[in-house]
Amino acid sequence: MMRLCWCRTNMASREGDFEKLLSRCLLCLREPRSKRDYVYVLLSAVPAGVAVTYKVLAELVESSPRAIGMFMKSNRCLVLIPCHRVVASRGLGGFSRGVRFKERLLKLEGWDGSRVTTVEEYWSLLTREGSRLELSCTDDGDLWG
Repeated sequence: MMRLCWCRTNMASREGDFEKLLSRCLLCLREPRSKRDYVYVLLSAVPAGVAVTYKVLAELVESSPRAIGMFMKSNRCLVLIPCHRVVASRGLGGFSRGVRFKERLLKLEGWDGSRVTTVEEYWSLLTREGSRLELSCTDDGDLWG
């Protein structure tokens, strides 16, 4: 908890309005409205110590791994949306604070170097962890409206 308080103070001084930023992040998790928001919801379900590939997230939302990378790059709420848990199929991929920092965060969480590489593995992981996600579709079966 003390660490979170430090992050809050540090971010508030840099961002100027931490509460507004936090509210926007929580809203995108509670009421996803875009592919980026859905990616953030899917990523927030990935437990500490586990990494998922850009490709898997792309397949889950019918997008491209490059788009997933852009969504991760635009993540402004690192405390709630753990973008460091998204890795390339080979290697770590990029990270706004540097790849070495990304690797340190993953190792702090107990990451063993493995990664979720298929959609089936992703859903299996969530089932094992007891997580439950429901994605609702429009009347015509389209997730994106």
